[in-house]
Amino acid sequence: MSVSETSAEAYRSLSPSLYLSPKEEQVMRLFRPGVSLSRQQISQKARMPINGVCGRVDSLLAARRLEERGFRIDPKTNKRQKLLRIPQPDQARLFPEVES
Repeated sequence: MSVSETSAEAYRSLSPSLYLSPKEEQVMRLFRPGVSLSRQQISQKARMPINGVCGRVDSLLAARRLEERGFRIDPKTNKRQKLLRIPQPDQARLFPEVES
């Protein structure tokens, strides 16, 4: 098997749900457990244009890598901005059902 065939096979073996584009990785690197950011904050911190951030966030939301949770008031515009965070594990799964 040639190098190009091996590379192509490795690429095809990647699960689309596990793969992140370089820009998606750049966005995800800003998040840690407990950190919530608005799209505007991501744009500033990642030094990416807002339209690029929105596209990456939409794909990360669809892949369930991020979730919207809460909002903040932008100090400049006084408008609400949705906050994004890494999804938290469903706590119901942490506790087995208690039978009475």
